[in-house]
Amino acid sequence: MAAGFRRLVADSRTVSRRSFFAMTGWLAFVGATAIALFQSIRFLQPNALYEDPAAFKADPPNSYAVGSTTVLIDKRVVINRDSDGFYAISLICTHLGCTPRYFPDVTSDLIAQGVHGLRANQQNKELPGFKCPCHGSRYYRDAVNFFGPAPRPMDRVHMEVARDGKLYIDRSIIVDRSFRLKV
Repeated sequence: MAAGFRRLVADSRTVSRRSFFAMTGWLAFVGATAIALFQSIRFLQPNALYEDPAAFKADPPNSYAVGSTTVLIDKRVVINRDSDGFYAISLICTHLGCTPRYFPDVTSDLIAQGVHGLRANQQNKELPGFKCPCHGSRYYRDAVNFFGPAPRPMDRVHMEVARDGKLYIDRSIIVDRSFRLKV
């Protein structure tokens, strides 16, 4: 081994044909190994994206009654219509990203436990809203959080009327809480 190293040092002063091919061979080996390693690591990550597109079309606006809440659980979106217009909520809990479920009553059990500071009261105990199954966060129908570990309200997402007359919702665009689509 030591003799081979001395020979390499001696050959490195002048590049002979033998040392040139030895260095070229080693460079080719290292390059091929690096490419094979890169491709092996890349093989572990799929090229396909198995997620639904962020934008989709819902029913036409006239199919939603004033005061209605329509939950599209497969799209993780809620479409609310009130007297001011339409707004869409991203159905992703702001605590850890779980999918909250809609319930016609999310407050009466808290009123019975004596929790104060809610929109509900002893005369009007039942308010619709969302409960997160993971850690118990609760939201009113308009996505404002009022109980549990959620740090902020759920996000409102962009919606508009498409050319074909249907509601077009884009979950990738977050809008202000005061946004309303007037139809």
